[in-house]
Amino acid sequence: MARLRGRGAHQGDVELAASLIRVGRGTDSELAIDDPAISRLHARIHCEAGVWHIEDCESTNGTKVDGATLRPWTPLVVNHGSVIEFGRAVTYDFLLSEAERAGGVAATIRQVAKKEVRLTPTEGEVLELLFVHYDEGRAAPRLATLSEIAQRRFTSTAAVKMVLQGLYDKCDLFDDERNKETLAMRVQQWSLTRTRY
Repeated sequence: MARLRGRGAHQGDVELAASLIRVGRGTDSELAIDDPAISRLHARIHCEAGVWHIEDCESTNGTKVDGATLRPWTPLVVNHGSVIEFGRAVTYDFLLSEAERAGGVAATIRQVAKKEVRLTPTEGEVLELLFVHYDEGRAAPRLATLSEIAQRRFTSTAAVKMVLQGLYDKCDLFDDERNKETLAMRVQQWSLTRTRY
């Protein structure tokens, strides 16, 4: 089983027993870190098809992997031995079990299950507008807000919300997964839109 091995004041192993681990100062996080440098929801670590990813959740003090600062809401594959730093305050080593490294699903191979989804022209347009700040070459791109999408489509935010609800259904997103960030990640994994980095 994959685990995080803490350094310094946070020594000890944390097993990643679920496929989605929220990291943050909030008590509802699977990995709760009581440190003022850590945001309430700081980052997420998740596993899909045997491949572990980490993404920064627009934290105040950022997340680094092997010294490189992550862009918010942009998943990055983590490998055995990767060093993860949350908020310049807490450092963990990401470790895979021997079985995962030797015989199980290789963590270095990207294996994302793809699904064929039929999108309406409106759904396709809303998805493209969701990434408009990436396409315009901004230095620190982010996902578009509902009002920004509505303005570009000359419609209401309520109409955009209705389109997003249909996209959540088509992309198999349920309960707390039904948000723009998870949708953006899913549609890129399923190649419903071109990849933006």
